Amino acid sequence: PEPTAASTILAALGSQARRLRSLLRRCWLGARLLLAALRLPEAACEAAATLGTERLDDSLQRTLGRAAEEEEDAPKSEELVLAIDVGATRTKLLLCAMTVGGCSPGRVRRLPPVPTARLWQNPALESEDKFDPEGAPARVRDYLLTCGVVSSQLGRLVFAVPGTVDLATEDRSDYTVVKNTPSMSPRFRGFDFKLAFREVCPRAKVSAVPDGLAAALGVACENRQLRSALVLILGTAPAVATLFRDPSGKGRFVEVAIWQSWVWFTKIRLDDPHGYCGGLRVTKEGLRVKPKDSHKIPHHQARIRFALDVLTWERLHGACAELPPHTQPSLSAEAAAKVWAARLQRAVDALAERFHSVYGPPEEVHVLGGNATAARGLVTAAKYVVPESRNPNPRSRPRGAGMGGTSAESEEELWQRVPVRVAQDDATQQQVALRGLLYSSHFKLKQVSAPGQDPLARGWTRGGEIYMYVPKDGRSEKEVSADFVADMASPVEPQQPRCAIAAARRRTAGSSGDGSAST
Repeated sequence: PEPTAASTILAALGSQARRLRSLLRRCWLGARLLLAALRLPEAACEAAATLGTERLDDSLQRTLGRAAEEEEDAPKSEELVLAIDVGATRTKLLLCAMTVGGCSPGRVRRLPPVPTARLWQNPALESEDKFDPEGAPARVRDYLLTCGVVSSQLGRLVFAVPGTVDLATEDRSDYTVVKNTPSMSPRFRGFDFKLAFREVCPRAKVSAVPDGLAAALGVACENRQLRSALVLILGTAPAVATLFRDPSGKGRFVEVAIWQSWVWFTKIRLDDPHGYCGGLRVTKEGLRVKPKDSHKIPHHQARIRFALDVLTWERLHGACAELPPHTQPSLSAEAAAKVWAARLQRAVDALAERFHSVYGPPEEVHVLGGNATAARGLVTAAKYVVPESRNPNPRSRPRGAGMGGTSAESEEELWQRVPVRVAQDDATQQQVALRGLLYSSHFKLKQVSAPGQDPLARGWTRGGEIYMYVPKDGRSEKEVSADFVADMASPVEPQQPRCAIAAARRRTAGSSGDGSAST
């Protein structure tokens, strides 16, 4: 398409700005070279004055180049690590001055979260999809400068991707290419963080991990005593991750995994009349996702993917601009929290049983995400029948058992209870994934496997992904510091609850007249 006048002007301004920055750098270098020449001994000054222009240029370039190489090769006791959690609504950042080797606590600084649209979108694009990942590095660099952080000084850059990364890459030490981001834009598919951020962060080692893995690593970082845990993230769409440590207790590895199929295929019983929107349709070509406005209200069961997504959370409050009013019960905050907590209880019961089938009983269940805090104090434990003791005759089992439902306890069935930990507030749960990203920098990726069935046979999702991390330099995990000391911490602006954000969206959509809402 023909470039618009606005895009042409922006491109010209960007080019002029780069030229101006280059000129300013050269002026600053010239002034420093003049001061250095004034400090030269008289004999050295006379010898340099007799050199030809080409020889002087060559000598200067070789001397400056050698000095830059020596600075890069010099042993560093500390490196700056920046963790960036890219969310559908907000991008969270945490800066850490980490000791090389990770043997002592790192000093962290919490940078203010920024709307994802500000960093990852370009409003000048003519298409409806405004996401522009290729232009994001410059916007991230400019934002960091407003926080007093120079991107070229970063030693490591770790991203949490709201989706999956491409496992079919040549470099298996760190994955940097996006496979897909379902909650954002198809333009992210194939986006290489390492290649894109090379110019703005030339010294940084870049890596990317799925956000579910970051959450599981964060739980591992903050709970060093945990041997196994189930992690449920309630964001735009629910996601499940697992944590399993070296059972020998020697700290040789940490195994974390994400299980897309668990939320897509596991159904839970609904005890409320509010049903669900969306869902899956079975066709000859396979499973297909239904439109958002497709609904079954009321309904006795739902897949976890559609029972606990952000659309359900918003429509329970009557604040979803994307769905018709008759699908939204508009409950009070207290009533909506009870419905949400009841669904979450069914979900953790069913998912804890699935965890048991793979790893054995989990020690804890951790619930994170922007929509998790509403259930704090309402969901405290997961309860399920131990699969090995389950009655093999399904007809004798009451309805709902196996779907997070309850049944009468019997002598034949053994029940397991697992404590559930819900994040205290939104600011606290945001830090878990960021700390997980920092923690991952102490490890190297040893092995990756992707078992299980692709939930929707779309080519970019997998049934599960299991990542085995081992500590660097042959150490034990016990030797790796997981402590981060708040240093130069900048205050984080208070965040509105999700329902308040959704209500604001709806008011904006209503006032616009065309039903569109701005994020």
